[in-house]
Order: sequence, then structure tokens, then C-alpha cells
Amino acid sequence: MKSAVFLLFTSIAAVMASPTPPTGDATTIAERNPLEEIVQRATCRHPGECGWFNSGQCEYHCDGYGGFDFMQGCGWKRKRCCCNKST
Repeated sequence: MKSAVFLLFTSIAAVMASPTPPTGDATTIAERNPLEEIVQRATCRHPGECGWFNSGQCEYHCDGYGGFDFMQGCGWKRKRCCCNKST
């Protein structure tokens, strides 16, 4: 009896936790151009140094260049900061 109740609650929790598809005007992954973001991310404006410990310094590095945009991989699990505006 206890295992049946546990199984019931577990299955209800799994159904409630499952992701639901977006509603409204959201486009699906098939409708978006996946290369658009890759090309955009390939352009690093005002790049910082490649390093392992730069994650906390990106806001300071990009101060005056439109703010922090994203981090770009440099190989060997190193990353560099990329800003919104170029130099």
C-alpha cells in the first residue's frame, strides 16, 4: 500500500515537472536559423585575455564598451570576455 501511494505521488511529480512547449508567438528550433547565433558569437568585440579565472573580471573589462556580452572559448577550457561594443 505504501509503495503504491509513493509510486502515485512520484508519477504525479514527474508529470508536473516535465517541460511544456512554449505558447504564443515563440518560434520552434526548426524555424530558427541555428547558424545565426554561431556567426554572431564568432565576432568577439573588445576581446580580453584568454584565461581560466576571468569569469569575475568581465564586467570590469567591458566597462565603457557597452557592457559584458558573452565569454568565448580559447581552447584548453580557457575563456575570454567579449563586450557589446568594439574598441
